[in-house]
Amino acid sequence: MKRKTNRALRFVVRLSAMLITIGVLAGTCLIPSRVRAKTDPTASFIDRTYDVLLGKRVDGERFGYWYRNLASGSISASGMIDNLTSSMEFTSKKYPKEKTLDLLFELMTGKLPTEESRSTYLNYLENGISIRRVISDLSTAPEFVQLCQEDGIRPGNIDSLELRDKDPQITLFVGRLFREFYGREITTAEANEWCGRFMDGQGAAQLINTMATSPQFASEHSDDEIIDTLLSVMMDRPASQGEKEQYEEMLGNGVSISYVTSQIAKTQDYKNMCAAKGILPGEVVLTQPRDTNYEMTSFLTRLYSRFLGCRPDGEALNEYVLKTIENPSGVRTVIRDLLSAPESEELLSSDDDFLNAVFEVFYGQTPDAGTIDGYRIGLSNGITRARVLSEIMKDPAFDAKMSEYGIDTHIDTEVPEKVIALTFDDGPYTPVTMRILDALEPYGAHATFFVVGNRVGNYSECVIRATNLGCEIGDHTWNHTSLTRLSGDAVATQIRDCADKVYSYTGIRPVVMRPVGGSYNSTVSANVGMPMIIWSIDTNDWKYRDSQHVINEVLNNVRDGDIVLMHDLYETTATAVETIVPALVEAGYTLVTVSELAEYKQTKMESGKAYFSLRG
Repeated sequence: MKRKTNRALRFVVRLSAMLITIGVLAGTCLIPSRVRAKTDPTASFIDRTYDVLLGKRVDGERFGYWYRNLASGSISASGMIDNLTSSMEFTSKKYPKEKTLDLLFELMTGKLPTEESRSTYLNYLENGISIRRVISDLSTAPEFVQLCQEDGIRPGNIDSLELRDKDPQITLFVGRLFREFYGREITTAEANEWCGRFMDGQGAAQLINTMATSPQFASEHSDDEIIDTLLSVMMDRPASQGEKEQYEEMLGNGVSISYVTSQIAKTQDYKNMCAAKGILPGEVVLTQPRDTNYEMTSFLTRLYSRFLGCRPDGEALNEYVLKTIENPSGVRTVIRDLLSAPESEELLSSDDDFLNAVFEVFYGQTPDAGTIDGYRIGLSNGITRARVLSEIMKDPAFDAKMSEYGIDTHIDTEVPEKVIALTFDDGPYTPVTMRILDALEPYGAHATFFVVGNRVGNYSECVIRATNLGCEIGDHTWNHTSLTRLSGDAVATQIRDCADKVYSYTGIRPVVMRPVGGSYNSTVSANVGMPMIIWSIDTNDWKYRDSQHVINEVLNNVRDGDIVLMHDLYETTATAVETIVPALVEAGYTLVTVSELAEYKQTKMESGKAYFSLRG
């Protein structure tokens, strides 16, 4: 038994020795010894790569790994270099970028980079492009290819480059965007994300706009700084002073950064920049109302700034633009709202301040005295700014100017079902006229007061209040004279003197007149200089002095388009009106001035022609 055990042990020992010998012989055949490596080109490549990149000799195990894979072609020379430069051992050395480039060029081309190459690749590395792109480029260099041929190994290339490494021009552009807009270097993840956006076909304009409108940029930079950055990035050249001023003016006029970006994106310089970098120009999608009409927004910004003393923010401008767009009277509403604000009343404290501001904003110029004398007179006598503003905005010149700003102020008048004009002669007279106005005001009702000129000064408060309520002041001669007995010149004087008196208090000249007693002839017609308004319902209030009689005459006979005659001299008339007005409103009538009645009935009244009604 002992003899058999010894024989088995000797067999195991001999077998082990044999296997060791075979392994040594095999290793000698497959992996050169250190002595042999000195004359083996593949081994020399391995040693040189480790020495240059890591500054050390490769250990036996790693040497064997690289030798087998390089010799078999399963790993290329550039693949090995990529692997080593990606290793913790290499990155831990924290080589400066310049030294990294020198090492790679020395290893792969046998020489240091030229100044041009150094500048190019340093720019790459400083703007988010990785070392792998440098290795990829050098792997196709003739020197590297020749070196690999001499060493008997495959040069290869870098597979699966990250997005940031595929197109250096795009990556450099994105890196610049981050520095310009965010004030920092781009991260690897950001570089890959943003390069991917470009490569997926997104236009540069959208991406630039995303950065330019980001809170971290827009809120921390002035308008001129924003414009400087946009022009620098989008034109890739220094901008002229004229260009800067042009786009700064746009921002100053209230449009958004997106609008300015969209305008720069339309320039040929921007398109040329994109073509040079191989990126799509793209367009900026404008979503804010204030960006839909530049002229409109500019006007509203001037309006806000001049009336309130500060620039509106984007939210306020969007609101005002929407109001202006939604209906033709919208801009009038905006103007009234701004001018009635406490800030406006404080800023434009004097009448001249108010009038100058309105005309400068509307027409871009200070008004001449002749243009605003009437408005100044009215304001000085108690005509409200709101009433004066309404008169200014009735001028066809206002509509024409708004049209230049892209604002349609034409209003298709909605005609009420039934309209009549209440008219009052021979006043004003405070005890009666004021009661009539009290009756009209709660309903927003209007009337026409044909005043006698020599009474206006004594009862001017009636004329002022009537005007402020939207009522019309008509001409009823200077001293209640029957015009049919006068010469043409005398007729004209009677009308002119009354009109001048009304103007001296309201700043508004009458545009309609009523001859005393409704009497006229050809001389009167030829010299009154305005339409003659007669009547279709005569209440005879002057004759009966009976409130109920007046009430019955109106309510029992009234029809759409009627002109009703009364006199604001009698208390009984005032009492009647206090019943007539609510009754007519209840019956569906709209109470308007004579001029409004003509407008509703689409009648262009002619000078010297008599109108008894506008029933149609």
